[in-house]
Amino acid sequence: MKPIRGAVKLLMFAVAVLIFLAVTFFGHVFIRNVARRRHYFTDVVHAFAKWGVWFLNVQVVTTHAPPRDQNFLFISNHLGILDIVVLASITPTLFITSVEMKNTPGLGLLCEMGGCLFVERRDRSNIHKEIDQIRIALQQGVNVTLYPEGTSTNGERVLPFKKSLLTAAAGTGVPVLPLVVNYTKVDGAPTTALNRDQVCWYGDQSFPPVFWRLLTNRSVVAEVEFFDEVHVTSDEQRREIAAYAHQVISANFKPIL
Repeated sequence: MKPIRGAVKLLMFAVAVLIFLAVTFFGHVFIRNVARRRHYFTDVVHAFAKWGVWFLNVQVVTTHAPPRDQNFLFISNHLGILDIVVLASITPTLFITSVEMKNTPGLGLLCEMGGCLFVERRDRSNIHKEIDQIRIALQQGVNVTLYPEGTSTNGERVLPFKKSLLTAAAGTGVPVLPLVVNYTKVDGAPTTALNRDQVCWYGDQSFPPVFWRLLTNRSVVAEVEFFDEVHVTSDEQRREIAAYAHQVISANFKPIL
């Protein structure tokens, strides 16, 4: 049944991608105001993500969901591409991702059309420009999501956080809001090292087999918990912000062993 289920879902996904590209293309071409365009992208991605969790049969259990009348710089652990669908289904947000992702065929187009903010993780010479573009987005009232581990993992632990982009909220009046994502069940069974590849994307795995496994899942349970917000007033706070966010996320992360 898995190949049949995967093939049917792949066809449905292809249709959804074409619709998504058409809708976001409208935003790129006809909405000239950058702030309005970014709000448009977050709303479109939010709508498609809500469809996506239904499509993939992901039960999203949310604790302390953020208010919709305030925007945040979200800080999260990162297990794979499903994290993006899960979080965007809860609240509209832009995502920070790498230039490498932008240059990935297929995925890069979806990221660019969805309004992602791109950073060059291998070269820090443009770090100030990258922080500025995140600050501008936050000042425009949109949520922005950062994965400070810098990569996705196999779920054994939360990696140390890279601190440089955490200062983006300083001076904007926009709080930092840590959150943790846990995948507790896959196809009705507890998530362990035996089935984590059904939801995690890590190491040198290529995207097509990872995506195929997502399509062939019968069900996934994703638990998302949001923690206390932190207000950043100075660039010098990046170490304490990183320490606080890493501590609360690690303490509430359920390792896949």
